[in-house]
Amino acid sequence: MDEDMGVAVRTVAEAGPGTGETLAPSVLWKAFRVLGVFSHSRRVLTLAQIVRRSGLPKSTAHRVLAMLVEVGAVEQHSDGYRMGLRMFSLGALPPEVALRDAALVHLEELHRVTGQTLHLAILREGDAVYLEKLRGRRYDRSPALVGGRLPARCTAIGKAMLAFSTERTLAELSTAPPAPRTARSLTSMVALRRQLAAVRVDGYAVDREEAVDGLACVAVPVLVAGRAVAAVSIAFAAAAGSGTVLVDPLRRTAAAIFRSITASSAAHLIPAGG
Repeated sequence: MDEDMGVAVRTVAEAGPGTGETLAPSVLWKAFRVLGVFSHSRRVLTLAQIVRRSGLPKSTAHRVLAMLVEVGAVEQHSDGYRMGLRMFSLGALPPEVALRDAALVHLEELHRVTGQTLHLAILREGDAVYLEKLRGRRYDRSPALVGGRLPARCTAIGKAMLAFSTERTLAELSTAPPAPRTARSLTSMVALRRQLAAVRVDGYAVDREEAVDGLACVAVPVLVAGRAVAAVSIAFAAAAGSGTVLVDPLRRTAAAIFRSITASSAAHLIPAGG
């Protein structure tokens, strides 16, 4: 039995009967509920804040935190709790990190040229999941956060990937459509499919105030063997124009990312969206 599993088993045993924590899976779910309350804007939290945001009883939260501290997933300091270095090292293992590392130098060059807000994302379960964001020097109203999600159908970066995803992925979108984010958000699958067909022809996707009022985006997929493993986008003020002048720089960046990820074999590790 490895050390982490031993800690989990001891925690369950110590909980005792009648606590609702008689199974290891129950403790695991509670641990993820605790870890899930931390974010970029909430890096250090007190016990009271963790209890309030996780919805767990104070005694349960305290017990789970003790387990997480023991395995290094959380660190305790005088002002509260924060993510531990153990989580940082584990976070570097997923193949998406290899993709982000391969893409970053090309994103930074595009950011230097345009000065606009840039995104790198992958497609998961109908959402665009953001791996990187470089903020614009003058304008940044993008709601995207690194590690965060937005409905793919409401974003240019999501539509750039959906256009080159599987029919199964598109069918799943119609079963659970998200609430519209703005008055311009796409709610019709017929309209979405029409847009995706245009993306396949044009090679780029756009959204104009579909995710945030006043914000527009242009995006290009990173294609490997005809499938989108990721996409890159540029966000800008909708009043600034159509953004078509940004398409060629995006295409060059996507092509450079493709060369980098194929050279590093990252493309073979990351499932194509869907």
